[in-house]
Amino acid sequence: MNSLQAQTGIIQSDYYLSSLPIQPPEEPTQESTLQLPFGEFSILSELKNGCVKPIVAMTTLALCYRSNWSTGITWKTSTRLLAELLGISHRYVRDALSQAKEWITRETQPKGNVAGNFHITHHNCESSEIPTDKHGIPLSYAVPRGESGIFEMLFSGQITWKAALTWLLLKLHSCWTTGITNAISMATLAKWTGFGKATIIKIIKQLRKAGLVKRLSKRHETSIFQLIPKPYNKRKERRLPKPSHKNRYKPMRSEGIYCYSFNELYRLNRETGEIEHRKRKNRGQWKRISDHHRAVKMPKAIKEDFERVLLVIRSINGSSHTAQGSIDTAQGSLDTAQGSIKRLSQPTL
Repeated sequence: MNSLQAQTGIIQSDYYLSSLPIQPPEEPTQESTLQLPFGEFSILSELKNGCVKPIVAMTTLALCYRSNWSTGITWKTSTRLLAELLGISHRYVRDALSQAKEWITRETQPKGNVAGNFHITHHNCESSEIPTDKHGIPLSYAVPRGESGIFEMLFSGQITWKAALTWLLLKLHSCWTTGITNAISMATLAKWTGFGKATIIKIIKQLRKAGLVKRLSKRHETSIFQLIPKPYNKRKERRLPKPSHKNRYKPMRSEGIYCYSFNELYRLNRETGEIEHRKRKNRGQWKRISDHHRAVKMPKAIKEDFERVLLVIRSINGSSHTAQGSIDTAQGSLDTAQGSIKRLSQPTL
């Protein structure tokens, strides 16, 4: 084969390859997820209602990323590290933390700029008012974590905290199976985030350039986006916590509006959902427990017993709101409620 034939062969080969249909690169799918709270009394709900500033919401969500979801306790994090991760000044972070006292509390009080732990409140309300799903679990939604995750892009400086917050709101108002958002206008996004409309337009351009959103609607239509990375190809089934059988043979005493734990150190107010604690059995003053005590110090078996009682009460209260029966019917429901609570407090044979 001479040089001309070799050259002709190369040209033919290149022409053949160029004639093949171009396959668009496959859009990435999330590898892992992170849970964030939503629903009434959550930080995103308060942001949309204009009750908290955007930087307060983003600071809280960033600490959620650096925390244990079950306990709400963060890893050791200094304010300077938090400022570096968010890409803002140290003073701005300190101001945000001072405005987020209802959501973020210090577990330790370090001297100087030493890193400490924070406690995150997922839903800022009484325990009886926390919004739950059909399984009685506090509402949360999953966002991508790991490579191409929104927080990783933020912490690496590829997007701003304003862009990250906007993406999280788009995720909240999207199909969690396909990752396609609901139709939403720039004005609505501006209202939810507290940013100007011009800022929102710049943010969308930034997200598109970073490969985190893909516009599906036409220019003259209300915006619909494909969020990237996409959700799992096959949605995973949620793993529910297994019921504890450790203390199922120990009774839970009821007296008046209170249910008492098997060790008589905790009691639940069935009307308000508040939990109180005393240091010794049959003596000592009852004091309302803190969120940290409830999450870390309170025995898991006692917490599950109280949660089952609250679930029964919520289901009965929900039925009573929709029922339009007579006084006799209402009294019958009350008897059923008392019977259900008594059955929960009795040992399983």
